[in-house]
This record gives sequence, C-alpha cells and structure tokens, in this order.
Amino acid sequence: MKPYFIFSVIVLGIITDASSLATASSPAEGKSCLVGPDRAKLLQDKGYPTRTSKQIIKATKSESYFVRFIALELLTQRIADKAIPTLRKALSDPKGRVRWTAAHLLGTLGDKSGLKQMRQDLKELAPNDGAPFSPDPNLSAEENNELEMKRNYQLEDALEVAKVLAELGDFSGYNLAAKMAIEGPLSGQRWRAISVLVKMAKTDGAELQAKGLYPVFLLKTSAQSEQHEGVFNILTNLVQKELDDDTAIEILEIAKNSPNQSEKARRIAQMQLDTVKARNKLGESRK
Repeated sequence: MKPYFIFSVIVLGIITDASSLATASSPAEGKSCLVGPDRAKLLQDKGYPTRTSKQIIKATKSESYFVRFIALELLTQRIADKAIPTLRKALSDPKGRVRWTAAHLLGTLGDKSGLKQMRQDLKELAPNDGAPFSPDPNLSAEENNELEMKRNYQLEDALEVAKVLAELGDFSGYNLAAKMAIEGPLSGQRWRAISVLVKMAKTDGAELQAKGLYPVFLLKTSAQSEQHEGVFNILTNLVQKELDDDTAIEILEIAKNSPNQSEKARRIAQMQLDTVKARNKLGESRK
C-alpha cells in the first residue's frame, strides 16, 4: 500500500480538487490559500508546536515526511512568500512527496524554481511515458506481479509530478497523462491523469494545438469511456470548476449521456452542466 493512502488527510481533497491537499493562490497578492484539513492541528497531534514560524520551520526538518510536507503547507499558509527560502531547500528532500509539495507551493507564489527537479523526477518515475509493463522471463509470476504493482504506483507518483509541472506551465507529462487517462489499469492513475489534463486544458487552445497537445479531446474521450464512477465524478467536478464555460459545456454534454455510467452519475453530470450554463448566461448578461 502506498504511504500516502494511509493518511486520510491526503485524499480528503480528491473530490474538491482531485489532488492531495489542494492549494490555490494569487501570486499577485503574495498569498497562499490552502484548503483541506487543519494543518496546525495535524502537526500538533504529532507533537509539533505551531505558534510561531520558527516552530513550523523546525517541523519541516522532521524525520517524518508526512510532518515535513504538512509543515511546508502550513508555513506557506502563514507567511506566504517569506516561506520561499524554506520551500526551495525542500526541493532537494529525499522524499518525492515533499519535493512535489514544495514545487507546487513555490508555483502558487509565482516561483518556478522547482521546474528542474520536477522534470528530473518525472524522467526517473516514468522513463517510458507509461509504456506497458514487460514481464521478466527470468522471474516467477509472483515476482513479476510485484514489479508491475510497484511500477503502477510509481506511475501514480509520476502523474503527481506531471500535475505540478502543468501548473508551472510545463507540459512534459502530456504523453504520460494522455496514455494513463484512457488506458491506465488503476483508477488512481486515471483520475490523476485527468487532473493533469484539466490543468493543461486551461492553457490557450491555439498554443496547445501549436504544440500538438489535445487535452480537451482526451477529456471528452474519458467522459465517454470511463466506467469507474468515482473517476467519472472527479472528471466532471474538475471540468465544472476549473475550465472555461464553453469547454466545460462541451465535455459535460458528453458526460451526461455516457453509456458507461449509472443514472445517478449522469444526473450529477447534468446538474453540473446546468450550473455551468447558468454561470455562462450570467456572465453574458453582465457584458
């Protein structure tokens, strides 16, 4: 089992943002607005005081990687861009989860210094862009199964990195996300890939087309073909919340008629579509 599945706190944000401990911010204002569980309480429950910034910085050096990345998030929440030096140091943390958190938080503050490390992490985690697993004929079936499971979890990690890269304007993870969104054998791979594609789809369409990237097409394909209701719900939720109205309407129109989903899931997609249309109509009336 992957370590971050052990902590319910990390998956708490899946439905609202399809990512662990999601963050959002306005770099122009120099603020970081994190959503999700109470990070101060989480650290206090682990025995780390959080009254001052120095105390939180001390927690970023904990032996527990869980404590380290929670502390980075709390520090950013508390002191915004003053946390940048600590976040930059965390880019060299031995644990990937901490590095990705640091790079993401730096990005919310308008700092892209995590790009180099994220590109390196992606290359190491998915050197073949998620190519099918090839069993080793010299190993037993059980050993190959273990290797394949390890590789699948590694690809989930790679998608987490690809998402951070997409947030920073780097589309290095496109091929991986394109493959995993449609063909990923694990639901965890598919919803993570979808979250990457949604981030990319927020970029100007002409720019994407010039680079030969078609995240919206892939999201439409997923809306039509996805059979896992949880993954489908994450897809429609992200599309409604993060994409422009015209794009969201196109994808949700497909989702509400999906032949691979339950009536309940299609009804929710219809409600989300109605919400986007109402939002769009309101926006048009204000012009």
